Amino acid sequence: MLNSVTAKAVIDHALFLGADFAELFVEHHQTNSIQIASGEVDKVNSGIDFGIGIRLFFGHKVLYGYTNNTDENELKRVTSLLAAKDKREQIATAGALNLNRYPIQHGCRLPLSKDANLDSKIAFLLQTDAAARAESEYITQFIGNVLQREQQVSIFNSEGLHVDDTRHYIRVSGNTVAQKGNEQSSGSEGPGALSGWEFSEQLDAQELGQIIAQQALVKLGADACPSGEMPVVIGNGFGGVIFHEACGHLLETTSVAKKASVFHDKMGEMIAHTAVSAVDDGTMTNEWALSMLTTKAWQLNKRNSLKTAS
Repeated sequence: MLNSVTAKAVIDHALFLGADFAELFVEHHQTNSIQIASGEVDKVNSGIDFGIGIRLFFGHKVLYGYTNNTDENELKRVTSLLAAKDKREQIATAGALNLNRYPIQHGCRLPLSKDANLDSKIAFLLQTDAAARAESEYITQFIGNVLQREQQVSIFNSEGLHVDDTRHYIRVSGNTVAQKGNEQSSGSEGPGALSGWEFSEQLDAQELGQIIAQQALVKLGADACPSGEMPVVIGNGFGGVIFHEACGHLLETTSVAKKASVFHDKMGEMIAHTAVSAVDDGTMTNEWALSMLTTKAWQLNKRNSLKTAS
């Protein structure tokens, strides 16, 4: 990654150029994905990305650059390029870097850096495929995926912050196609968690395949959706996506600062019904925030889906 001595030197250089605040974000990102289709392994991909982001504040102006070179002189060169139009006399002094250590919130027994567990993942997906196809002769295709990521992060800033974090992500997903005559429909499910491949111990491949197949089968014989105004019910596990697309982008700094958001002048005002609230709680152990279908939500949906199908 990046040693603290180099990070401190780059931050000092940024402040020497007149920045009010400087920050380095260092990331080592490892990924592995497996896909099966038509009962066979279709794709196995893996890769490693590494980079260092440099962010400078000059008043309300924010500058950002990046590189994958850890050399101190190269990092200072990028910093100088960023500050070229705004450099001024130094007005801030960097604090000493102190490594903050936090308890591990999201434990991981089978990280990607230890073992990709390809054989186990393939076996799980093939079992899910078999279960989906066994539901009906109308299931004509199953595509299954396992995506695992491991993200190592270090953050340094001019206020003395130095923190390291390792983040583990796992997602198992499947899609089915059901066909009867000229009609086709599809079903999908994708439980995920902030953990390693041990997440599979909380899943049942047989039931996951059944749920994905039943989704496609129910829609295959369903009537056309009526038009008009109707109540909207948002279930656990997907509400975060709806909120993100409807409001999340409009609350981003880049939109608000440019007055490109309807919320740019709503600070302190009520912008929704009093019954509506959204909290992205990163302290929920091994849960993948609002935007993913979490283990608890999947287990609830699993019971409801199988009840409906029966």
